[in-house]
Amino acid sequence: MNQTKKIAIFDLDGTLIENHLWIGILKSQFKERRNIFWSFWYLISHMAVFPLWKMKLVSTEKFYQDWIKDLPQMVKGMKVEEGESILKKVAENYLLPSAKKEVIEKLKEHQKNGVLTVLASSSFQNLVEIVAKNLNIDFALGTELEISGNKFTGQAILPLCFKEGKIEKIEKFLSEKNLKVDLKESFAYSDSSSDLPILNWVGNPVAVNPDKKLLNIAKEKKWQII
Repeated sequence: MNQTKKIAIFDLDGTLIENHLWIGILKSQFKERRNIFWSFWYLISHMAVFPLWKMKLVSTEKFYQDWIKDLPQMVKGMKVEEGESILKKVAENYLLPSAKKEVIEKLKEHQKNGVLTVLASSSFQNLVEIVAKNLNIDFALGTELEISGNKFTGQAILPLCFKEGKIEKIEKFLSEKNLKVDLKESFAYSDSSSDLPILNWVGNPVAVNPDKKLLNIAKEKKWQII
């Protein structure tokens, strides 16, 4: 019989690291003059919705979900090898140097105590795996990119690793690995109220530099706040 495990789930952008994937990709694309049209199109099309979101004419959930769902447009048409090379550079040169010291210390503490660590992010699966490998995180789950003819199509494969989709992906993964988890003794770390489903899912939720909504909920429920 498999022993029941504890897990510690970490979000990526804004939680484990300070910087954000989309900014890193934009900087890389413009610096190397690659895929500028689709990167620019992604940025402009979503910035156009920003005022509507601020005026509450577009819900926060839809704003962020569309932002995540369309993010693969930035690598649309690129060969898989080329795209993965860019993601590796972004991860190692832009994201990892902005890792949050206090959260990394929590990660290392869990690893030392034999807790299974999981990096679960709406960012690309390919990139999440690179970050996880660099930080010795046990498992990496992200949003998968659709590929056709050895090129990225610019589409994400549903479900997105976002909100309830994170739980869906983690549950499926644990089932495939035949891992039994004690959720009451497990941890989840996030900066965003969009991760409330997964924070409520575990017994030890931790709010990291939380947004206003998450901060209020964390205080009300007496969750740990970093």
